[in-house]
Amino acid sequence: MLRNTLLYLSNQPRVFKFVRNNRLAKHFASRFVAGETVDDALSVARELNAKGITASLDLLGESVTTEKEARAARDAYITLLDRIQQAGLQANVSVKLTAMGLDIDHELCVAVMQDVLGRAQKYDSFVRLDMESSAYTNITLKLFEDRLYPAYKANVGVVLQSSLYRTFADVEHMNALRARVRLCKGAYKEPATVAYPAKSDVDANYVKCMHEL
Repeated sequence: MLRNTLLYLSNQPRVFKFVRNNRLAKHFASRFVAGETVDDALSVARELNAKGITASLDLLGESVTTEKEARAARDAYITLLDRIQQAGLQANVSVKLTAMGLDIDHELCVAVMQDVLGRAQKYDSFVRLDMESSAYTNITLKLFEDRLYPAYKANVGVVLQSSLYRTFADVEHMNALRARVRLCKGAYKEPATVAYPAKSDVDANYVKCMHEL
């Protein structure tokens, strides 16, 4: 729920202005958002590196509606990879496929992701495909397995959510592919037909999947 709220608010100009100018709201947001600019994010990544922590940077937002927006998102991620490389940081990036045009055209999404992954490959860096709501699970994993992973095995991985009933089977399949997986609990509100309603079951499935990985 919090993830959905933050993504929604990031696309509301009036709310964004309020958060930026209100000290209390800005303090709350700073727990989850590294900053408003790439420089802000790199500064936080540098602080994490100093503590021995590798950073993963995600440009907040999802579900573009035009090809121009998808290509702009691609360019922003390529620039981010360039900046990480130039700064010599231990950091990678996380990408939502809806931000890369998934809702517009699957071929467009694949094309712009190949551009991003090509730059990551050049730098021996890494791109994580964020998992969105369950409506996108099948297509995200299919595009990953069929179109992106074969050419960029060392440079791309996926996220799986323990809140979903299907995830243990997905973990087994990703293990068979030798794909790199980040396991999370999942923050999207999902129907009981596809996800565990009880937090205790989500936690138990997380542990089960973690041991399998």
